[in-house]
Parts: sequence; C-alpha cells; structure tokens
Amino acid sequence: MLFKILVLWFVTSGLVIAYFARRELLISWREPVLHRPVLIIESDDWGAGPPDQSEALGTIAQLLAGFKDCDGRHPVMTLGIVLASADGERITATGSYQRQLISTGTHGSLLETIGNGVEAGVFDIQLHGLEHFWPSALMEASQCDETVRVWLQRAPLSLTEDLPSSLQSRWVNAVSLPAEPLNDKEVLQAVQEETAGFEAIFGDVPGVAVPPTFIWNECVEKAWAAGGVDVVVTPGRRYESRDYDGQPSDAGDPVYNGQLTDIGIVYMVRNSYFEPSIGHMAEQAMAALDFKTRLGQPALLETHRFNFLGSIDKKNRSVEELKRFLEQALVTYPNLAFISTGKLAKILKDRDPGWVEQRLGPRLHFWLRRLGEFPRVRKLAWLSGWILPAGLVWKLTGHS
Repeated sequence: MLFKILVLWFVTSGLVIAYFARRELLISWREPVLHRPVLIIESDDWGAGPPDQSEALGTIAQLLAGFKDCDGRHPVMTLGIVLASADGERITATGSYQRQLISTGTHGSLLETIGNGVEAGVFDIQLHGLEHFWPSALMEASQCDETVRVWLQRAPLSLTEDLPSSLQSRWVNAVSLPAEPLNDKEVLQAVQEETAGFEAIFGDVPGVAVPPTFIWNECVEKAWAAGGVDVVVTPGRRYESRDYDGQPSDAGDPVYNGQLTDIGIVYMVRNSYFEPSIGHMAEQAMAALDFKTRLGQPALLETHRFNFLGSIDKKNRSVEELKRFLEQALVTYPNLAFISTGKLAKILKDRDPGWVEQRLGPRLHFWLRRLGEFPRVRKLAWLSGWILPAGLVWKLTGHS
C-alpha cells in the first residue's frame, strides 16, 4: 500500500512539475551540451567614432595573437561594427540628418587594422547597426536636450556611448518614454541599407547581427534574415521596447544557444560581462567561464570598446585584465576552445558530434545541472521529493 502511495505521489508531483516548469525543462534539454569549454570575447560599438580605435584594436590583436588553444586557434574577439554616425557639420549646414560612413571618413587605418585582425584569426566582424541610434529620434531629441545637441556638434567623432542610454536603442523611438515602435516600412528600408552597407564595406553580407542595446522585434529579425544574417546574438530573450524608466521591456520567451527560429535564424546567448574599466577583473571573467563550462554551455563574454579607449591607465588596465584572464583560462582548462560566434552557431545548429554531446547519459547529467539553476525548479523538486531520484540520476550519469 505504501509503495502504491509513493508511486502515485511521484507520478502526480512529476506531472505538476512538468506543467509548471515545462519551459525550463524543455529549454534545458534542447540546448546542446558541449564536449569542452568554449570561450568567445564579444566586443561591441567599434567603427564610427574617434580615430584612436585603430591603435586600440592593434594592441588587442597583438595580445590575442600571443595565445593559442590546444588546436592552435587564437582567441577570437568578435567586433560589433557600427557603420556610420551623424555628420554634425553637414547637419548644421542642411538642417536635416546626414550620416558619415566609416568607408568615407577618416577610418582607413581602422578598417585596415580590422582586416588584418580578421586575416590573422583574432577578429571576426558582426553587424551592430548602420548607426547606434534611430536617426530621426536623435534629431528630435536634439531640439530639446542640450546633451544631444552638443553631441551632434562633435559628430561623427563623438562616442555613441555618451548619448542618453535610451537613445542608443536603434529599433525603437525612445525620445520619450515608454518608447514608441517604428514603422515597419522604415525598419525594412533601414535594415536593407545596413546590410548592403556592410557588404559594400567588408565585401560580404553580415552573417551575425547584434541588436544595439538588445532591443529589436520580429520585423527587424525577418529583414536581417532576408539580408543574409544567419545568427542573432541575444541576452537570452528578445526585448522589443523600453518602459517608463527606460529599461528594456516587452520581453519574449527565453531562448537558448543554437535555437533555430522559423525563419532560419540561429540564436546565441550572451549574458556574461567583462568590462574592466568599471571594475570587472580577470577573476570575474573566470567565474563566468567556470559557470558556463559547468553547464556545458559556451561562454560569450560581453565587453565594449569604451574599455580600451580614453586614458592610458584605463586602456592599459583593460588590456592587462584581458591578458590575465586568458592566461588563467588556459591554465584552468587546457582543452579550452577558441572560436567565433558565427562558426559556433553553425556547429550547434548542425549538432556537430565533434563538439556536441550525443550520448544520453551526459546529456541527462547536464540537463539536471541546468535545471538546478532555476530557483522554481529547485523548490518544486525539494517539496515533491523529486530531488532524491534526480540527484541519484545526476550522480550515476556524472562519469558517462
């Protein structure tokens, strides 16, 4: 009788967990499990802006070229490229928005440095945007915001990082909050301009897109796909607007590394951060790599160009922390793999057995590990008693 009661209890409670935690259960199972630690350094905002970016990237390229994984690959820093910025002088002269592309300004040295880094295998370029803002929103804001007006006077050499945070979102109009959606027709035209511009400058369509401030919608995504984009880097879900406080809002369902959408886009997840200029140290980056490796996931570390521009002390500190991190990572994980986001996305999409676990035992083990990171799942497991059989399976599959 007791046995029947226990069976009934576990069946019933298991169904309850399956219902209330179905999203976590499915995502954790569907996301591929990697055989080995994988590290990608993702850096955004390069391109339009001040001329000292070339020197900064040259220093980074030299550093990355000094490291190799066990397969002889250098660490890869993906560069989220911004193709243009406002041309302040021409805006003043014409009274309307004018842009300056990095191919027509004073960025020849920067483009050469990027090209050399790509050829050396230490850089990989990704589309971040034609601009890091919505032009008409910027112009509207300049009529009432002195900060934006001064920024425009210094453009195109001014840093988009100095704009109000909400205005840095390209795919909404955030002059006032909450942000307003853009017209679909205007979005389609803008995406066509930026994908064509990327190809004109770099000689190929953008394979990977990184939405500025991680705010974009389905219309943008479909237009990217039509323009040749195969991969979209996400923070783990899609945010479509900004709320009254300027925070990302209108979040969609969680997504996972290697998830294939209905239109053929592959999602990648970047939710670990390495910003040395605001206090992130090599140890924090190592903690992120440890965490992702423990879950069989790749570590995509987010960093930005502002860490490597500015004062000499600031630049040197960021480069030194990056060096320390890479040294620690290779010592801790001799089998660490360096690769670009685009190449890894294809590997995950294809479930390449050279990189992705196929055996049931290890997949179960990492599935349970991933589920343990969800507080709601942990609580349900403890309350129902499912923590005991789950723990047993986790232990038995740990040496598969």
